[in-house]
Amino acid sequence: MRFNAYQLKLFAMALMLLDHIHAFIPGSPDWFHWLGRIAAPIFFFFLVEGFVYTRNREKYMLRMLIFTIIMAAGSDALVLLLPGGSIPNNIFLSMFAALMLMTTLDWVRQSRQYVIGSTLSILLSIVMVFFVEFSWLAVSMTLVFYVFRGRTAALVIGYVISSLLLTLGPYALMPDAATKWTYDELFILHPQWMMIAAVVPILLYNGSRGSSSKRTKYMFYLFYPIHIWLLYVVGYIDFDRGSL
Repeated sequence: MRFNAYQLKLFAMALMLLDHIHAFIPGSPDWFHWLGRIAAPIFFFFLVEGFVYTRNREKYMLRMLIFTIIMAAGSDALVLLLPGGSIPNNIFLSMFAALMLMTTLDWVRQSRQYVIGSTLSILLSIVMVFFVEFSWLAVSMTLVFYVFRGRTAALVIGYVISSLLLTLGPYALMPDAATKWTYDELFILHPQWMMIAAVVPILLYNGSRGSSSKRTKYMFYLFYPIHIWLLYVVGYIDFDRGSL
């Protein structure tokens, strides 16, 4: 059985919801967070698909920038209204930066300005590492899904290797590396390596868009900030009641 883009995005939305329930509601099962590791790679995969197929890349980037600002402003306002917590999430910023990176790579391919283009790409990647959600993983997902697009085997190998290197690789460099391969480390404190499971739904993509009306398109944009803000409020109220 294979699925279209709309169906896989709905699937990723459901996993993202579980992940954010775990993040904002105390006592949520750890497996919510495990499943949530699959969501972002699916969205980045379809970001690349959208970049390739969109008829207006400038409009696509502007839309992502607008939602980046809305998310940041709304989160800051909510934290000011209900202080004591934080809302670090803003995948729109990560995706806007990813679109800029792909635009740069595309310009390099067309103009053959390899020195300038490579320098810009490296600088943009460094900025992404320090300032966007998912850091190095945002860079690696963008590059793997863009560079290896259409080459299934290379995409899967590149994605799995890069994901494992960036999530588990640092353990091998630590002086106490032998103590890091424990259940608590791998499944409770640092389960990000589970993102490799995203290759399964990605491989089940049938290449079609599915439902693509304006209403369904903006549903994905609006769901992200609204569900995070609601969960922050619920978590705030729950914590406030628990402190009484």
